[in-house]
Amino acid sequence: MSYLRIIPSLLISNGKLVKGINFKNFKNAGSPVTTVTALDSQKADEIFIVDIDCYNKKKLEPDFKLLKKIAEINSTPITFGGGIKDMIMAKKAFSSGADKIFLNSIIFNDEKIIEKIAFQYGNQAIVAGMNIINKNEKYFIMEDSSNTIDPIEYAKKLQKLGAGELKIIFVNLEGTKKGIDINYSKEINNNVKIPCIFEGGIGNLDQLDLFFSSGLISIGLGSLITFSDYNIVKIKHHLINKNFNVRV
Repeated sequence: MSYLRIIPSLLISNGKLVKGINFKNFKNAGSPVTTVTALDSQKADEIFIVDIDCYNKKKLEPDFKLLKKIAEINSTPITFGGGIKDMIMAKKAFSSGADKIFLNSIIFNDEKIIEKIAFQYGNQAIVAGMNIINKNEKYFIMEDSSNTIDPIEYAKKLQKLGAGELKIIFVNLEGTKKGIDINYSKEINNNVKIPCIFEGGIGNLDQLDLFFSSGLISIGLGSLITFSDYNIVKIKHHLINKNFNVRV
């Protein structure tokens, strides 16, 4: 039986949980350990954790100590990322408790990194990221300064390189609660065979209903569970009442 996946998407900085809008203006959102403990008890399907300090070069490597602390009190599968750029860091992530690792900007510089890590840990352990910008109804990869990479073709390329899964974030919508880009999500999903997690813009349960009604099956949630009264239990009960198939 196939279940819809509800995946909390957490950002950490300087040992704290943070949340922003459009990848900017991050605010303190509490303790990662306390939050993960709650999400674990609420039966989140997976938990996505990214250390953003490596992206802005405040640190050379992500907070593996915090990951280990979280993993020790958590039974929910964890995907961890943020600055993982070689096999040494990948090994540290897995040994610290990650079930999967998240790779994004490093792939632009080292496409072989997926193959190297997959050789030891398997393709299913690698989630490749795509941060998508929408400019005048045209879509681009945020990390591509030339704006020449077509996201659909890039998704196909990541699949061919060996990623076991994709995580797509709509940067323009991230944190806004305006609703996710369902049409383009479906277009990406229909062009690859590997699982896709979509994130960016979900701000209420009606928007979540529309997303799953479209046939998409995995959603990353940030603002909806960080700065609101919703939790995974409430969300799943709502979806069950709407006859969606979720794991409880």
